[in-house]
Amino acid sequence: DDCTVTTVEAKAELSITKTANPTSDVAVDDTITYTVVVKNIGNVSVTAGTLADDHADLSGETFELAPGETAEFTYTYTATQADIDAGRIVNVVKANAKAVRGDDPEEATATATVTAADAESKLSATKTADPAEGVEVGDTITYTVVVKNEGNVTVKDGKLADDHAD
Repeated sequence: DDCTVTTVEAKAELSITKTANPTSDVAVDDTITYTVVVKNIGNVSVTAGTLADDHADLSGETFELAPGETAEFTYTYTATQADIDAGRIVNVVKANAKAVRGDDPEEATATATVTAADAESKLSATKTADPAEGVEVGDTITYTVVVKNEGNVTVKDGKLADDHAD
């Protein structure tokens, strides 16, 4: 007897999720822990899986997944002043793999957004004079002004005004 077996069309497909901890009130030098979960939602196994992240080097992280299997990756990122100035960190991760049969899956992408602590712009200024006493007519006084950013965001276009100097 002849027998015909029809196989299901190979369909390789990945899903990816990304979470961050913490998700808000991040300050400079705070550590954010990201957790990425890649799942094979297709009907064929995938191999040579790789991750690419715009804030971390994940070149050493690889995976192979049978249908329905997942792989979990955890890594950290340290918030920078540029992140705080921007008010948030938008972090993107991408997963790619090779199908064992049929077409390779499309690249899967996930994003996690972490918000920075509320912006606080605060400046302080101190001024000293040399000499500070015993000044006579015609003496030159040298003033030293120190401006300090005591806030948590970068300030720019700062200007000084003094009632005795230009």
